[in-house]
Amino acid sequence: MGKPVPTACIQWRTWVFTVFITATILLPTVIPSNTVIPSSEKRLIKQLINNYEKAGKIGRPVKNNKETVVVGLGLSLFQLLHLNEKNQILTINVWTKYTWIDQLLRWDPANYSNIREVRIPPRLIWTPDIVLYNYVDERMKEQRDVMLNVDYLGRVFWSPPAIFKSRCPIDIRNFPFDYQFCFLRFGSATQHSDQMDLQFLDNRTEVDTGEYTESNEWTIIAKPARRYLMPSKCGKTIPVLTFFLFLKRNPAYYTYILVFPCILLSLITTVIFWLPPHIPAKMLLSMNIFVSFFLLLKILAMSTPSASTIVPFLGYFYCLNMLLLSISTFLSTIIINLHTYSHKRGPVPPWMVKVVRLFSTPLSISRPEESDEPSEKLSSLQAKLKKARQLGGIGSPLGGPYSGYPMHPVNAMQTAEQQGSYPRFKQLVYNQGMPQDYRNKETMYQLDTYLREQAQNTQGMKWSQQSTPEMFLDQMQGRTPNKTQEQQSNDSDASDRKRQLWQQADKSRRATLQIHTSLSHLRDALKNLMEKISKKDALAKRARDWRLVVMTIDRLFFWFYLMVVIGAGCYLLIPRGQSHTVEEIIASHTELNREKNLQRASECILEKNEHYLV
Repeated sequence: MGKPVPTACIQWRTWVFTVFITATILLPTVIPSNTVIPSSEKRLIKQLINNYEKAGKIGRPVKNNKETVVVGLGLSLFQLLHLNEKNQILTINVWTKYTWIDQLLRWDPANYSNIREVRIPPRLIWTPDIVLYNYVDERMKEQRDVMLNVDYLGRVFWSPPAIFKSRCPIDIRNFPFDYQFCFLRFGSATQHSDQMDLQFLDNRTEVDTGEYTESNEWTIIAKPARRYLMPSKCGKTIPVLTFFLFLKRNPAYYTYILVFPCILLSLITTVIFWLPPHIPAKMLLSMNIFVSFFLLLKILAMSTPSASTIVPFLGYFYCLNMLLLSISTFLSTIIINLHTYSHKRGPVPPWMVKVVRLFSTPLSISRPEESDEPSEKLSSLQAKLKKARQLGGIGSPLGGPYSGYPMHPVNAMQTAEQQGSYPRFKQLVYNQGMPQDYRNKETMYQLDTYLREQAQNTQGMKWSQQSTPEMFLDQMQGRTPNKTQEQQSNDSDASDRKRQLWQQADKSRRATLQIHTSLSHLRDALKNLMEKISKKDALAKRARDWRLVVMTIDRLFFWFYLMVVIGAGCYLLIPRGQSHTVEEIIASHTELNREKNLQRASECILEKNEHYLV
């Protein structure tokens, strides 16, 4: 048999069992069924908040007033929303990261189920008053409320998302191939460096772009960060963290909208000079291109700051083309005026003739050809008549030179027969001097016989300009005013034969009398005509001279426009690199901050001196 169980042990077991049964029966009646027992985390958070309410939310979370709260700040860029060049505003979506130590938020994890960290709303505890200095947001609050992460050592980590709108000075000189430099300055609104020291989170001196979403318009080429001390009071400073963003524009969109049309319009402008200088359509085309450049300039103005003191090179190129088009239109007006009223102007000045001769050969300008106008055709006719007159009157109704004795039709007939042109002469006399009713084969034969007899009898006698149709009639009838009766009787045989001929061709003789008269009238008419032709030739020559001047001016301006546009296009439109390096810009920013500190220090010295004097 085993050993007997002690009585004391049995009593202890009985007591424990009784307590268990009693608790099982009575506990539901003591604690309501809807009561929730708080977890250790809730008890911990409640305890921390109660401690904070007792100590007070206002004021730095330190037990010793001489201690400095060190706040770490980091910036994680999530998205570059927009860079408004017109208003010079940069809009970005970021996560701001803060860390600091709150001495009022410490606990022993062993007392709270080994809980090492909790989440607390930021409105219940102290948070650093760090703000964006260069903000231009109409909203007074950029951040979104998120919970703070607190560990048992009092280390607080807070990462609220925010949309910041900061001022960004825009340099549009190289638009749309430009680089922009923006920065964000963070610092405490009220506390200087003795109370709160602002440092970079994890000593990371750049913007974190690990979660960055690429922008279609801008490319980030550098993102450094620097720490500066900004003077607040005499002897006091506020630490400031500045985050820089160096951006490069993607010019594809603006190239198709602003640059490519500009180049096409510049090429079309050269077509203007292919038109004749005196064509009014040239002015119309120039004004249409001028309006096109004006529209491009308007689009450019809408994309750039209105109050900027810098004009983009593209705008200079637009204005240059508009200026050249205005000059071209002005010159076209002068050219049309010279071409239209050249006959009313005097001859081309000698100095202008020299200039035209100087540039006509290098510019491949030839003298304008003679047109096919009737006046110029008459000029060629005048040359032919002059040549015929030099051949002895054949083909010229004047019958020879203007000075001296003009040739009688009989003498002209002899000369024509000698030169083999008698048939043409006879036809001329027959057509111009014979009435239409008497033009037949019989009268033509009689005229031929008569002219040949007169050529044999007169033997080339010259007639003066005082010869009259009556003298010619007497010659045909076989008498002259100076012959005596005796001489007429000796020539009776010839007179009978002539009289018989006269009777047969009475009508043709009268028609022959009109030959000399018609030729005389024709001579006077041709003389007047030649004078008019000479005047028209002089005016035409003067017009051609002025036309040559006009062509030279137009061609000179064409080469001037071409060289200026090509040179300006290469200088203004070719993309440039960054004007200053990142290090140079940061150094310039640092130097500017140092100058401000020196200025503030000098102001403090003046204030102290004034206070000492008082």
